[in-house]
This record gives sequence, structure tokens and C-alpha cells, in this order.
Amino acid sequence: MIKLVQPQIEELKYRKKLLKDPQTMAFNKNNGGTVDFNEKIWQPWYALWMNDAKYYYAYIYDDILKKYIGEVSYYFEEEYREYVLNIIVEAKYRHLGKGKEALELLCQQAKENGLRFLCDDIEINNPAKNLFLDLGFKEVWARENITMLKKRL
Repeated sequence: MIKLVQPQIEELKYRKKLLKDPQTMAFNKNNGGTVDFNEKIWQPWYALWMNDAKYYYAYIYDDILKKYIGEVSYYFEEEYREYVLNIIVEAKYRHLGKGKEALELLCQQAKENGLRFLCDDIEINNPAKNLFLDLGFKEVWARENITMLKKRL
């Protein structure tokens, strides 16, 4: 069973590890791949993501494994005028249904937080696109190599 857990600031070391893993971040290769989540920015990052209603962030916790296996989030993207989500599951836990569970929980959380829609802008060839479509997201536009998927909550 999967649940979403908002981390304590000292637990951000897991996010640093997650974003530094080349296999996990392979989907991001066109944007540089791995991401350096330096401790120097943890305090302001945490203050924003945990206290601003336009932001939501949580780890994906697997009750069976008794550990974090990824992260989910959403934020209000001014460019799109939409709430855009993010989901990252560690590479070794993909294709086991855990991402689907986590995405369903994120949509439920967003609805409880008063959102009416949730979107994701992903690369057109991203295999996760089928996961979104299976969960009721619809393609609303595509340009260059990006497609916007949107769901009414």
C-alpha cells in the first residue's frame, strides 16, 4: 500500500538522492538529467513548498517496503495558468503499479485541497503518458516535443 507523506526538512536528503540518481532521472535527459538539490536551498525551498497553498509536495511511502520510493508534487504554473504536477518514482520501483497508486492519491489530495484540474507537461515519447491517459487525463495540446495532459478532478 502506498501513502503520501509530507517530509520534515531533515528528510530532504531523500529528495537529493532521488534527483541525483541517473537511472531515476533518465526521463529528464533533454533537460540535463540529474538535478543538484543542494542543502543551501533546502530552507527556502521547504518554506515555500510546505507553506504556500499554490504548492504541494510529498514523498511516496510504501507501507510494505517501509521506505520512500519517490515523490509527488504540484504547483501553480503562471505560464500555463494551471496547476502542474510532478511524479518521480525510483527506477527500481517502476512498472509495479506504485506510480499509478501515487498519482491517484495526488489527484485525490489536489481535489481535497480545492483544485478542479491537474495537468502535466511531459515529453511526447515519455512512457508515463499511458499511465496518465489510463487515469483519465486528456491531451489538451502538443508542441515541439511536449504534450500537456489535463484531468478534471
